[in-house]
Amino acid sequence: MLNWQNILVALIVLAALCYVARRGLQRLRSFRASRGGNDGSPCETGCGSCGESQKPSNTPRTVFVEIGRSKPLTRRSGR
Repeated sequence: MLNWQNILVALIVLAALCYVARRGLQRLRSFRASRGGNDGSPCETGCGSCGESQKPSNTPRTVFVEIGRSKPLTRRSGR
């Protein structure tokens, strides 16, 4: 009862499981502290925040579209 569609679905599910497992292992490995060696962390502390932290820029932002209620129209008396 294995036709080509079942085999294709099984391969897609297997690929998805491999992807999730790989991402999970990477996530778990990132929690390990560095112990003297260069095991992927670029600095000696292994905290992940090497170098100077970037501060947000102080340049003003340009507003392109303003969303809000429009001003109520005033009625003119035609008399």
